[in-house]
Amino acid sequence: MKVRLLTGTIIVFLLFLIITACTTVQPDIDNPLVPVEKSKPIYVGPVIGYNKTMHTVDLLTFEDPTQLCKPFESGGSNGFYAGISFEYLLGDVKASQSSIIGRILFNSMPAFMEREQDDYPTLVRDPFCETCLIPIRTSTKHEAEVTYNLLTAEVCYKLNPIPKVPLGITIGPTFDFPISTKIYQTYKLIGDPLNAQFRGPITQEEIDLWISKGWKLIENDRTILIQDGPIKEANPLRLGLKVGIQYEIITGTQMYIVPAVYYNLGILKVTSKDDWWVNAIQIGVDVRWAL
Repeated sequence: MKVRLLTGTIIVFLLFLIITACTTVQPDIDNPLVPVEKSKPIYVGPVIGYNKTMHTVDLLTFEDPTQLCKPFESGGSNGFYAGISFEYLLGDVKASQSSIIGRILFNSMPAFMEREQDDYPTLVRDPFCETCLIPIRTSTKHEAEVTYNLLTAEVCYKLNPIPKVPLGITIGPTFDFPISTKIYQTYKLIGDPLNAQFRGPITQEEIDLWISKGWKLIENDRTILIQDGPIKEANPLRLGLKVGIQYEIITGTQMYIVPAVYYNLGILKVTSKDDWWVNAIQIGVDVRWAL
């Protein structure tokens, strides 16, 4: 908690620096004795990149009254981002070593989670009695496929620490607004014998419970579909801190290409009820032209 509070303080401080750097005193253009500063160039262009997502969670596999099922603890997958960026150079244009960079992006940060369980008792059909079931023990597994798509607005401060070397360090906040949050979660039998099946609800109490939870038996009764729909109590905002390193490849006076690597740290949780955080390693390219 202290680390995240400190990170939030850093973000506020960075925003103060950015606003201060971008604010200039407007010259009196009606006074011919006061020189007017030339406007600094703004560079604009497309952005595309790869997300290696890492979900850190403490998420119940499902509401198990016996508390035998272990929770999901981590997951990850491959995503992407794409959008548009702009850069505003600070100081003298020709000698500028710093700038403000903003981006509007579509971010895909999915995850696949799994949790294997110990052997559990289950029922199989007796080969010598079609209507009889006999108990055995077999292995089980919880799986979840998560869709987490975001509309992102981010701003960062870039500094080239070595004069005349186009190697830059960037840092700044990201404001991510979820536009698609879904989870497809199952609980399945994975061990032999292959004729092992889950027993579905029998009593009226069990039937009512399955209906209220939305559980279903699928795949020849070897899998229970736990949920298939929106993530429950998903937060409307993900706040992140993005730190990276980039290299500017100058192709001419009006265009340059910027490959970069970032680490995107989640500050706000995915849901209001679970300890669920999304971080990502992001590798991408910006292409910008001067306006």
